[in-house]
Amino acid sequence: MKSDVTDQEIAEKALSCLERIVRIDSASDETSDTIPSTPGQAHLAADVGTFFKALGAVVETDSFANVLASLPGRGAGSDKAPLALMVHLDTARGTAAIDGLSVVQNWSGDALAFSANDRLRVSTAVYPALNHYVGHDVVHGRGDAPFGLDDKLGLTHLMTLAWLLQRDESIEHPPLIFVGRPDEEIGRMAAVEGLAVQLAERGVRLGYTIDGIEPFEINVENFNAAHAQLYFDARQTAATGTGYRIEFQGVNTHGATAKAEGHRGAVRLAAEFLALADGAVVAADFVSDETRDCDGVLLCTAACEQATLEALVDQVIAPHVDRGAGYSVSPWAHPGVIDHAAGDALAFVTRFMTSSPGFVLLAEDSDGRDGYSQPYRIVPDGDRVRLDIRIRDFEPAMLARRRGHVRAMAGVRDRHLVDQYVNMGPQLADAKELVEWASAAAQTLGMSPQLSPIRGGTGVDPFLERGIAIGNLGTGYFAPESEKELTSLQSMAAHARWLLALVQYAATAEA
Repeated sequence: MKSDVTDQEIAEKALSCLERIVRIDSASDETSDTIPSTPGQAHLAADVGTFFKALGAVVETDSFANVLASLPGRGAGSDKAPLALMVHLDTARGTAAIDGLSVVQNWSGDALAFSANDRLRVSTAVYPALNHYVGHDVVHGRGDAPFGLDDKLGLTHLMTLAWLLQRDESIEHPPLIFVGRPDEEIGRMAAVEGLAVQLAERGVRLGYTIDGIEPFEINVENFNAAHAQLYFDARQTAATGTGYRIEFQGVNTHGATAKAEGHRGAVRLAAEFLALADGAVVAADFVSDETRDCDGVLLCTAACEQATLEALVDQVIAPHVDRGAGYSVSPWAHPGVIDHAAGDALAFVTRFMTSSPGFVLLAEDSDGRDGYSQPYRIVPDGDRVRLDIRIRDFEPAMLARRRGHVRAMAGVRDRHLVDQYVNMGPQLADAKELVEWASAAAQTLGMSPQLSPIRGGTGVDPFLERGIAIGNLGTGYFAPESEKELTSLQSMAAHARWLLALVQYAATAEA
């Protein structure tokens, strides 16, 4: 059964839901020991609970800011096992709450105008993947920070679905449990271990996270993930030459879309600049930005004029300006002594990037089923400097090779490697319904679903351990965790209809 609500009405409702929740700052904080790691997540959980309660759901919250909104089954779905539909309430570091969104009607594909960032050139000419949105009414933010489509767009789709079900009580569906969870972005599994127990006790066997990127994608695989920290000790010498401060503004993207969006992080840009300078510039310090790993500040000395130094920096930055890269150079009064720890870290990055391990290294060179090993952040750590490296691959054996490559490159250097999450694919191999239901629902609406691995993680390990099979569904947007992120009214309406068709299909399907 198809709802008689028009696409325009659905789009307007979805936009109002999205604008409601992007006003709440729910970015998580990996340095916090609490759950949730930030108070904004609890505020969002309370607001979401109020929304679902007004639509007739039974709402429960806990001290971790997990929020559950339950609807009883209807018609043929009344006696089915409950179906869980999940999102995460937190957003990535650097996400900014905003008071409103811009809507560009019938977008032509020309460069969008971002009110707070005139460097961005977001157009189909720069990003061919945006051809999907030509002719749509495009929704975007200010351009100075992401506003949280990961995963507030998924939450918007659930809110719109609940509204559609409340409008037409004749729509059949199984018992539904809408779930909002905290701290997914920082991998805090302790936040949902108790939640996984609750859902298992309530008979939930299947569910979906609504957290994908591409339109109508279905994911039953994700990366295996590990993280490395390498430490570089202080090593001081006398400073010579003129001091300069260089601010690198990189191209900000999620690792999943790094190749398509031309990612360039400040760690790489600074390493390339120093290599290009070929010893004529000495690094005195480098620190990645606290909220945007793609940005960073390099302090250095050089025996040249500022204009000469700027020309070198420009060679590194110029190819990436259309995607938002930039820089500034200013004088710096060096203290007469240089600590080479950060310079040693950047020299390591150069050696790492130019090594030949026999597999793709950097995220910006990786797509499809390729993994990556990405040096992405340099920060002070006590009296040392720490280099952080993300390690991702779909195959456990390849993840082990990547870990071995990092160890070999680091040599005897102090290092710390930890596993983070595993590919959910093997545990979902027998849950054929996840793909069948989502595919059938899309096809009934004339949509073209795509089965693909998710180039990230979804934080569902505790649910899988309890025997709850959780797949992932796309939400339809561009540039996750980037100031360029956007979606469209048409896409939001279509994805809400997809979820509506999915729960109707689940009401009568064999399970």
